[in-house]
Amino acid sequence: MSRLIVLSNRVKMPDNQPMAGGLAVALQDILQGNSVIWMGWNGDITKSRNDGTDNEFSNSKNTALANAGSSPTDTSLTYMTTAFTSEQYRQFYCGFANNVLWLLLHERPELISQAADDYAGYQAVNQIFARKIKQVIEPDDVIWVHDYHFLSVAYHCRSLGITNRIGFFLHIPFAPLSFWAQLDQSAELVHHLAHYDMLGTQTEHDKDNCLAVLQHYLKQRLLSPDSLAHVPKNILSARDDFLNDYRSTVSELLIQLAIRPEHSLIVNAYPIGVNVTKIQQQIKHLWSPSLSAVKPNNKSLVKPATQQIIAVDRIDYSKGLLKRFSAYRSFLQQYPNYQNQLQLTQIACPSRLDLPAYQHLYDKVRIAIGEANQQFSASLGKKNSFEHDAHRTNQVMTDWQAIDYSEKVLEHKALMTRFLQSDVGWVNSLKDGMNLVAKEYVAAQNPDNPGVLLLSRYAGAAEQMQDAVIIDPLQPTSIIQGLRLALTMPLGERQFRYQKLLQGLQQDDLQAWQQGFLDDLYGGNRRQPDNLQATEAKLSESQ
Repeated sequence: MSRLIVLSNRVKMPDNQPMAGGLAVALQDILQGNSVIWMGWNGDITKSRNDGTDNEFSNSKNTALANAGSSPTDTSLTYMTTAFTSEQYRQFYCGFANNVLWLLLHERPELISQAADDYAGYQAVNQIFARKIKQVIEPDDVIWVHDYHFLSVAYHCRSLGITNRIGFFLHIPFAPLSFWAQLDQSAELVHHLAHYDMLGTQTEHDKDNCLAVLQHYLKQRLLSPDSLAHVPKNILSARDDFLNDYRSTVSELLIQLAIRPEHSLIVNAYPIGVNVTKIQQQIKHLWSPSLSAVKPNNKSLVKPATQQIIAVDRIDYSKGLLKRFSAYRSFLQQYPNYQNQLQLTQIACPSRLDLPAYQHLYDKVRIAIGEANQQFSASLGKKNSFEHDAHRTNQVMTDWQAIDYSEKVLEHKALMTRFLQSDVGWVNSLKDGMNLVAKEYVAAQNPDNPGVLLLSRYAGAAEQMQDAVIIDPLQPTSIIQGLRLALTMPLGERQFRYQKLLQGLQQDDLQAWQQGFLDDLYGGNRRQPDNLQATEAKLSESQ
């Protein structure tokens, strides 16, 4: 029986504790009920050691999530997690993964700060997980690796003689070639990426960037100058018409590698979705029936100024937080009738505060919120109650405050309830692989009285969600106009946009993402040549 071995940096354990970040939570939703080994970091940090031994892994097997009627052996989910040493955390996680690759892939190279030993630490952790996979893998198993932390895992797996199919999915943007060219290690990293059997991106734009980067750095290894082939979908696996219409033809590169004279690398876009049914089941009982009998001639009515905007982000340079606060202040100045009426709820989870750049951003976010609340409380003759040392930094003001700010990570059902209660969902990303907040906000809306999604053009979700109000967060005027449109949109138009967005979410949901990727990964067993020869590949191998 073939098992699926999943590797991601963080693993969501079945402890019901909320987590910030969508990757681990999304994986937990789709891995239940399958025969899966889920491998990754448990979030702990231990003292560094110099005895040359690999990290110790703990195993936890969960069969309670099995599908009804299936045997436990067919549906078990086994967690294999390890702590990082302080050195691994510094070099791998804080260092090369987040202080280099995250910033590079989000097109912020000016913020990169790389220590001399960070790249070696990154490769060492990739090797540790490759060796653990080697210990547990069986001949029919398939490996699915997630995100920028593990660009090199397939290369190290091949070096250890692993011939199984290995797929890689990048949850964040794939930067254009001009950004990769600014990193000394790019040639080696792209060579390592070539050892996967499949590379998946979030969007068609990211896929195009990925192909351009691969062809540039692998040009000496491509079997012909025009080795980019387009694989008919029926050779891989048939998916429903919507998915086949949305995704362009699968692309294939034929590459000469030391371990395989003619290696087939499939590249395609697989936009991740959300579990629409689960979200609606969580909050459907809260949908108000008050507008269900609205007459057609009343659908032109607009909402009053008293409305609620919600934004949910990690505190990261890619999220456009400071530009949101600046534009929001300008909006309130330009449309003073919304003062004392409109409120922005900002839920922001601090992240990577061990990195000076992120600590600096965190401080600037808190200052910006305090200044906004001070400005408008002063204009209304009220005392600002912003407290910098409080976990929930805005205590309740007498009547109104411009920005209600919280750092609390909400349980999923509670967050969906907040989405339902908000008139506008605001995604202001400067660069985002997908942004599942945008999709969850729409999924949580009441069909009779839906809110409006205000969505950055730079979020991957914008490629699918063109019926949102699309804004350019680099242009304050675009934000202000978009916000005004969202707040004054008549009911009929809100319902029309919602139905169009919901249709897309239902057709391209979380299960469709998993099935689309894994169908191609498993189906590739029919295409991959059988002449894979394990070799002791070296990091110094010519690029």
